[in-house]
Amino acid sequence: MTVNTVVLAGGKNKAEMLELTGVSNRALTRLGTRTMLDYVTKALHHSPAVGEIFVVGEVPPGDNYTQISGGTTLIENLLAGLQAAQQGGRSERILVSTSDIPFLTPESVEDFVQRGLASGADLCCSYVSLARCLEQYPEMKRTAIKLREGRFTLGNLMLVNPAPLLAHPEIIEAAYAARKSPVQVAKLLGLGLLGRLLLAQTISPSLLTIRMLEQAVGRLLGGIHAAATLSSYAEIGTDVDKPDDVEIARRLLGGSKQEDATD
Repeated sequence: MTVNTVVLAGGKNKAEMLELTGVSNRALTRLGTRTMLDYVTKALHHSPAVGEIFVVGEVPPGDNYTQISGGTTLIENLLAGLQAAQQGGRSERILVSTSDIPFLTPESVEDFVQRGLASGADLCCSYVSLARCLEQYPEMKRTAIKLREGRFTLGNLMLVNPAPLLAHPEIIEAAYAARKSPVQVAKLLGLGLLGRLLLAQTISPSLLTIRMLEQAVGRLLGGIHAAATLSSYAEIGTDVDKPDDVEIARRLLGGSKQEDATD
């Protein structure tokens, strides 16, 4: 089974990144002779798990994907992408990827999609152990959350059932709007979970588990089945969104096997 894929390519570079890269759209940041978007879409194209690819954002057309215009926010872009991907083949599940993970490989995509499909979840998020990220990309700093099961960083791939998300866009809008406000997050997730999250980061990680987060996200999105899938592929959790990241990625990808593997 293959899944249609949405690549979110509407993110804008902040001032420092704009000065370094010379482009406002982060997806078009060049790492040597190729853009980050090119690395991502070619890895997806070469994965046997991927069907049609839809890139949402103001980017040039490509041989491996269909470009569609989005809106002014990430949520508008996501909804536009899901609608296009659903019409492009009526996939029961749709893969969603960011456009700033240039280390992505066909193997990492295949592994996540198969695990996500096996979970049967309406929303399956990827996550990677911090230790794995540091082992594979020791120079790149990653943000991690402490849980009973260990320290993890959120991945940049999701597998979703578009139906409940498209039916309730207001829930996604509310979640996105609340992302930077602890008070609003508390209202959405519940004060109990928020308290556990804060205490787990400062006192005892044993207070918060992956299952608790899965259940909270499921409730937040209208009672859907939400799951988190652990990936051993650090490239899924290694995004390039800061000047230091760009310099490291240019050095690591320049003339590498990955440069040629997805041509």
